[in-house]
Amino acid sequence: MKISTLTFGIILMLFISNRIQADEMVLKGVYQGKDLYIINPMLDMGEEYCAYEVLVNDVTFDDVINSSAFRITLDYVGLQFGQEYSVVIKHHEDCTPKLVNPEVLKPLSTYEIIDYELGYNDMLKFTTQNESGKLTFFVEEYRWGKWLERGRVPGEGGPDNRTYSQKVYPYNGENLFRIYQVDHLNRKFYSDTIVFNIDREPIVTTTPLSKVKKEITFSGQTYYAVVNEFGEELVTGSGDVVDVSNLKKGEYFLNFENEYVVFKKK
Repeated sequence: MKISTLTFGIILMLFISNRIQADEMVLKGVYQGKDLYIINPMLDMGEEYCAYEVLVNDVTFDDVINSSAFRITLDYVGLQFGQEYSVVIKHHEDCTPKLVNPEVLKPLSTYEIIDYELGYNDMLKFTTQNESGKLTFFVEEYRWGKWLERGRVPGEGGPDNRTYSQKVYPYNGENLFRIYQVDHLNRKFYSDTIVFNIDREPIVTTTPLSKVKKEITFSGQTYYAVVNEFGEELVTGSGDVVDVSNLKKGEYFLNFENEYVVFKKK
């Protein structure tokens, strides 16, 4: 009878132990050369701490964690700058470790543009290095006295060189472009201004602007915008034809290439 009671007690203790060691905290981020700092509360019994095992990308972290606070050194498993990682902190039930610096999980804008060119079919190509995370690249062009967004390119992240491209519509003369990313704190990080001096036949309108009815045509592909007297852009796009059939009668500004003209809608 005593043996039976002892056996039952052991089974019960094992069951309770398994119940205690049942929870996990999962942290996912992008390595930026910074470690994770964890607050690790002590259990009520006063002999053990909340977290009892840490895995970094499925590799056991063997440093000391049996304390009220500990550091997870992410280069322990050979992480490279910009590499994604997952940290699993196994902890007892009814307690939760706390990450002191959660901002290190989120990617910052750390890219560098090491090369760029204006390639075939007016594709702006740029090569980056040292991207700490998968942040979107915003491509802007300076035209008509202001910076205009030309496109958004998803960043791939990682330490390796990455090459991206965005369709643009350069005009005859000096063309200015810039690229930026926005981090998790809503901060913009701009590249240096990219300059291309283009020598090509200027695009001109081939429609009489004094009596426009349905459309305006150009001598080639260009980016354009139709603006009213209040500065509102009513029609924007790219191509060699502008559809203005839905506009009311009156005078408008037509922006194209790097200039603007006035036309009358009949």
